[in-house]
Parts: sequence; C-alpha cells; structure tokens
Amino acid sequence: MSKNIQEVQNFTFGPRPERESKHAMWVASLVAWFGVIVTNIGNVTDIYPRESGGWPGLYGKSVHGWAGAPQRFIEGISYFTMISNIMVAVVFMMIALSPRKTKWRSAMLDTTMMMITVTSIVFLTAILPFLHLSGLALLTSPWQHVVTPLTAWIVWALWGPRDFFNGAQGLGEVCLCLLRTAIIPAAWSVWMLIYGAFTHLYPYGFVNVNSIGYRGVAVSLVVVLLFGFALELVFWAIDNQIMKRMR
Repeated sequence: MSKNIQEVQNFTFGPRPERESKHAMWVASLVAWFGVIVTNIGNVTDIYPRESGGWPGLYGKSVHGWAGAPQRFIEGISYFTMISNIMVAVVFMMIALSPRKTKWRSAMLDTTMMMITVTSIVFLTAILPFLHLSGLALLTSPWQHVVTPLTAWIVWALWGPRDFFNGAQGLGEVCLCLLRTAIIPAAWSVWMLIYGAFTHLYPYGFVNVNSIGYRGVAVSLVVVLLFGFALELVFWAIDNQIMKRMR
C-alpha cells in the first residue's frame, strides 16, 4: 500500500528510465543556469551595448559603469525572458533533486513550459526582427531564447515529467490548472507595471505604457496570456498522447 501511495505522489517519467530522466532534468537546469548567470554578469559589468537605449521608454537607460549596476541588475531580471529562464533552471533542478509531486509543483512545471515557449516564440517573431545583436548578446540572446527553450522542450518530450495539468479531468479542472499557471506571469505583469510607473521604463515595446498607454498594454498582456493558455492545451494534448503510448 505504501509503495503505491509513494508512486502516486511522485512525478511520472518516461518513456525512458527514471534515473536517465533525472540526468536529463539536470541538463535542462544547467543549460538555463548558464544563460541566466552569464547574462546577469554581462548586465552588471556593463558589457552589453545599449541596443534598446535609443528607443524611448525601454530599459537600457542606466548610467555606464558600476554606478548603474543596480539599475541594470533590476531591469535585467525584470525581463519576461529572464524570469522564464530562471523558472526552467529552478523547476527542472527541483524535480531532479526530488521527484515528489504536488499540485503546485505540477503547476510550476506547467507554468515553466508555457513561459519559456512564449518567450521563444514572441522573441523570434515580434522582437528579433528589430534588434541588431552584437558583442556578448550574440551568445546570450540566442542561448536564452532558443537554446534553453529547445533543451526544455526536448527534455520534457523525451523524459517528462508526464501528466500535464496533474491528471485534470473535465473542463473545470483544466480551467483551474490554467489559473494556477497564470499566477507567476500575472505577478510579473504587476511588478513590471509598478516599476514602470516610477521609472517610466518598460522591457518591451508591446508593454510600453509611454507609447501605447495602459489600455494598449492591457490588450497586449491579455493576448499573450491567451496565447500561453493555448500553448498549454497543446502541451496537455501531446502529453496525453505520450502517456497513452506508454500504457
């Protein structure tokens, strides 16, 4: 009986062996940590060119040198990209250390997959065409927007954990899972707007209150959130198909 209970409480990996799955979790975590650490070092030490500095209302207006390091650090970790990469690093490391499964641990994994996917797709389609990367950004920008997401997708697809939405059955349970996964993106939105209200600086053009106003920003955030929910339903469908094949 206790063995069965323990199995229910742990994440389900597969179709590959659990030990191999844990090693894969570590790979995903370390890939994400590399991008997070190197990017923040570049921010604090003022290595990056001011790509966004010429655009009114966007991050990148700090003074050069160590005097501007605190502002660059705060703004650096306030990007949705950075938050989603930290989520990959922390959540996959958490699962590698302990396969214990709860509804909130499942929600964190689901949130991570949604956020890192939104990060990659929005960057590649709506942001990259307007950037001219140079210097360290030639490494860290593709790393955080392509390498880390691709690693997370491959690890999740091949090794898991399985059971997206924590075994939700029916529309009501699925909607509740979606609401749980919206907590961290919502918290990011609130922080980004509060910081912007004091500094008049924002991370991206589509949330730049200075140029499109709060109504425009609200529309942008709702569209991105609905897009994120749609992606989660796709992950749910893929996961269900993988679990059926495993059975």
